[in-house]
Amino acid sequence: MPFPAQSRSGAARRGAGLAAALIASIALVGCASVRVPAGADAGDPACAPIVVSSPDALLGQPRQETSSQGTVAWGTGEDAIVLRCGVPSPPPTTEDCTRVGDPDGVTVDWIVREQDGIVTYTTYGRTPAIDVSVPRSVGGDQPSAAVLDLAQLVEQIPATETCTGPEDL
Repeated sequence: MPFPAQSRSGAARRGAGLAAALIASIALVGCASVRVPAGADAGDPACAPIVVSSPDALLGQPRQETSSQGTVAWGTGEDAIVLRCGVPSPPPTTEDCTRVGDPDGVTVDWIVREQDGIVTYTTYGRTPAIDVSVPRSVGGDQPSAAVLDLAQLVEQIPATETCTGPEDL
């Protein structure tokens, strides 16, 4: 269920622009390597197990090599699903914050933005933060299935904050 995280939203708008730039910069290079800009803190030691433990396939897309540290991609070209570890942690915001839980009870809070057919999920309350960009061409009407499949992976980075809504006040 979506609900806003509390406080500011200016940085969140910049995040939507960064997500669009990320998708615009994804391209194939060489043989099956997806070009992905690294997050500012991609070298954070917490990112290594995220990348190494990422699944071989996501939403039916095979995992591909990427050009940057702290990144994973599934699929190719404009249809690539991209995970970037080490992106800036979003501050409190009034944007929609959604808690996604898997059948084992693992929950992750995500700030959700959509622009130009790309849905970008950024972890809320985890440092380093992770963003996952899912093209609608791959995720259809259920792009959240990608982050649901990644919940146990993302849980490796402990949550220090959670989304709060009016019912929590």
